[in-house]
Amino acid sequence: MTRGKFSLTREAQIEVLQEAKQKEIPLLVISTCNRTELIGYVPSEEVLVDLLCSNAEGTKHDFRKYAFTHKGDDAINHVLKLGTGLESQILGDFEIIGQLKGAFALAKEFGYTNANIERLVNTAIQTSKAVKNNTAFSTNAASTAYAAVQWIKDFLNDSQDVKITLFGTGEIGKVTCANLVKHFPNNSITLVNRTQEKADSLGEKFNVNVAPFSDLEKEVQTSNVLIVATNAPKVTVTADLINAAGNLAIVDLSVPTNVEITSENRACVVTLDELTKVVDKTLEKREQEIPKVKEIIAENFIAFKEWLSHRTHTDAVKAFKDRLLKIKQEEINFQSKKIAGLNEEHMEIVSERIIQKMTKQFITHLKTANGNAGNSIKVMTEIFDLDIKQS
Repeated sequence: MTRGKFSLTREAQIEVLQEAKQKEIPLLVISTCNRTELIGYVPSEEVLVDLLCSNAEGTKHDFRKYAFTHKGDDAINHVLKLGTGLESQILGDFEIIGQLKGAFALAKEFGYTNANIERLVNTAIQTSKAVKNNTAFSTNAASTAYAAVQWIKDFLNDSQDVKITLFGTGEIGKVTCANLVKHFPNNSITLVNRTQEKADSLGEKFNVNVAPFSDLEKEVQTSNVLIVATNAPKVTVTADLINAAGNLAIVDLSVPTNVEITSENRACVVTLDELTKVVDKTLEKREQEIPKVKEIIAENFIAFKEWLSHRTHTDAVKAFKDRLLKIKQEEINFQSKKIAGLNEEHMEIVSERIIQKMTKQFITHLKTANGNAGNSIKVMTEIFDLDIKQS
């Protein structure tokens, strides 16, 4: 898949961050199973595209064909939407906010961040919290894997020392295993797969038990919960196997159904179709909350822009004053050599007064620029060659 070509391992993420650090580019890198994103303060989006494509398998041609870029206000809005789960593959999924925090921590450790990046991440976190506290956007199960976990929790009724067997370690099995480890950390989880190497690999990744396929019957008979994620073309778990296990809850995530359902075992089996209906209802409710989410995002966007504007004004004013002070000192040094008996103390007093008045006038102009302060700063930067650094 094209998305996989742009996936970055942790080591690759660190390399990108260190390369950006050398170029003094404030940068965050997010790379998960669903997305890879570079978020930075750069003069052109091409800088980020180059950083990504030089460290991933994907080419610029691939990027231009399938990927996207955001810049300016659009980029700020994107990060805030990202943090709320509004742009997640599963609507309202808040996993991304943890990934955003992790990306910032990694950038601070191996790369380069600045106050603007930090403020943007904090604003995204605050926006996410506001959405959680003031809407129903993140309530209930919104993925089949998570819905399965919730069903299991209800079935077990918070029982302790339970054993869960996961049969099948394909794509849905991997996602399900990640959810099991997260929500049942103190319980026994065992993986079984027809291909032993796949089960061993996943077991090592999540630090859970692995049993050979030949022991499936024994594992099922000693389990409280069986999750089937085999996606075979026919039944892989027979009614006889279920009946021999006794009091067993079964979650079938396979398509087609891989569990042989009878009138005797129907009550203890939940299928993917049933879980999907739960998810569909959840997503429908979440969609109804989107206007509230967008309103919260808009409020936090305005707050961030106001902070950014004030910070830009402050940096510009400081750069302007520093430039005037430098001109003043150069002129005093020049005139003291040219004019005998020049009173440098008086020169200092007069020039300082002039600088203070010019700086005050600049500040007043920026405050009353009615949205055009950016243009004024740009003109002043060009005229006086101001050194405005993002810190």
